[in-house]
Amino acid sequence: MNEKKILLITPDFPPNEGGVARYLQAVAEHLKDRIEVLADPHPAWSTFDSSAGYPIYRAPLLSRLIWPRWLKTVRYLWSYRSRYDLILTSHVLPIGSAALLAKKVTGTPYIVFVHGMDIRLASSSSRKRRLATKVLQGARLVVANSQALARELARDFGIAEVLVVYPCITPPLPPLHLPTFPPFHPFSLLTVSRLVERKGHTHVLNALAHLRGTGELGEFVYHIVGDGPMESSLRSMVDTLDLNSHVVFHGMVSDEERQRLYQGSDLFVMPVSQDSVDKEGFGLVYIEAAAAGLPSIATRVEGVDEAVIDQQTGLLLESQDERLLASAIMTLAKNIELRSAMSLQAREHAKTFTCQNQMSKLDPYL
Repeated sequence: MNEKKILLITPDFPPNEGGVARYLQAVAEHLKDRIEVLADPHPAWSTFDSSAGYPIYRAPLLSRLIWPRWLKTVRYLWSYRSRYDLILTSHVLPIGSAALLAKKVTGTPYIVFVHGMDIRLASSSSRKRRLATKVLQGARLVVANSQALARELARDFGIAEVLVVYPCITPPLPPLHLPTFPPFHPFSLLTVSRLVERKGHTHVLNALAHLRGTGELGEFVYHIVGDGPMESSLRSMVDTLDLNSHVVFHGMVSDEERQRLYQGSDLFVMPVSQDSVDKEGFGLVYIEAAAAGLPSIATRVEGVDEAVIDQQTGLLLESQDERLLASAIMTLAKNIELRSAMSLQAREHAKTFTCQNQMSKLDPYL
């Protein structure tokens, strides 16, 4: 029996940066022998697409002239209806709307992958919520990236059966990073994220400035990886707090350099806050850190508490309170035995998030 041919249609695919694009890349790589991808154009598409190992087509998915704009996507799905047995899409609105209408006229089923911001936007008005509910209920399968999001879909959209497929890492796992005694100096902290307010960089800087003032932490360095709209204000804050000799801004780095930073650090710290739209749905960077044996400090946010297990793979704080954060940093900086135990448990936790373990959950539904 021939395997079904699958089309993944999405506006967010590499070489776009970000968690959704990387997640969908993992889906495509798992299904590379029978999938084709239709994605929006990108300035660097030619280099990425030629090495992907599966066909990728580039075309604007939304019209500039016709409303609703997603009717252009319906036209694509109609034109190529004979080539695919199943459609995958990552955005409830508007691409999911196109998949729903295409299903009505072609009979081709679809699977929807949802993420936190996607659902926030779909909940922004009663009209959008009604349309999103139809899209979700019309899908063969709804896939969420965390148990927290699955519960939200059940509560707010009546979708009782949701498959949870977490963001994933590709083996082999890097060499295990274990603390030594005495600990490396300077003590090294790391954050990998976009430079936006909800990621908590400012709280980390204030906590470190406090610890520098008291002398409790001794020598330390804080590595910040990523770029974003807050870079200028964070640099000014570092200058104001007199932390220039302790903070390194790396900007965007290669996968190899990011891995080197995980390996060379003692602690991953990202005390996120909840945002009404830009929700922290999970946090793959916590798992990347765990794969290197790096404990994390995070906040107790739904989804994040699935990536970081409190008192086992790291510490979850009840808020971004900088006194709590400073105390947590000192707990892991001073207690080498606790940090070593968390390092081992973090590594074991990360093993469940390999792409093979996660993406194979899709196979019975394809």
